Amino acid sequence: MAQKRKSAASGEFNPDELLAFLRQDELDYPAAGLKFGESALPFLKELVGGSDENLAMKAAYLVGYIEGDAADQILEEAAASGSVPIRVAAAYGAQKRSTGAAEAILKHSLDDSSPSVVKFALQSAKASKLGATLKSKIDKISKSFLDDDIKGVAVDMMKKLK
Repeated sequence: MAQKRKSAASGEFNPDELLAFLRQDELDYPAAGLKFGESALPFLKELVGGSDENLAMKAAYLVGYIEGDAADQILEEAAASGSVPIRVAAAYGAQKRSTGAAEAILKHSLDDSSPSVVKFALQSAKASKLGATLKSKIDKISKSFLDDDIKGVAVDMMKKLK
């Protein structure tokens, strides 16, 4: 390697180290979120929007474990576009965000047509205690979603909200 990059421990973000982490089979996202931190977000945003779907999905999950407005924005954009696995990662990551950011992400995710995305969005809404705030979207899912299992989860959530 002609160019030496500083390690994350020295305060500099190392993209090679992050890529090596994301290429592993079993990932410790919480530890990586702390290790790579906000300085990794511009690179993670590129990966989330990239053509390697597996890498993009893992990058989106990792963004969920990093604090900050930039991470919130990346997850909101991922929830609104991208492949199903990336939208699932965004919906899952919502439960780790502040109330306002989680609500913005889940508004996209609860309107998704993919049962997987909506399933994780409902879980995140419940974990984030945003059921009452997102009640109209959850009610719509409970009445008209095509997947009966997802519809059932939404019905149960509505019963608890009344």
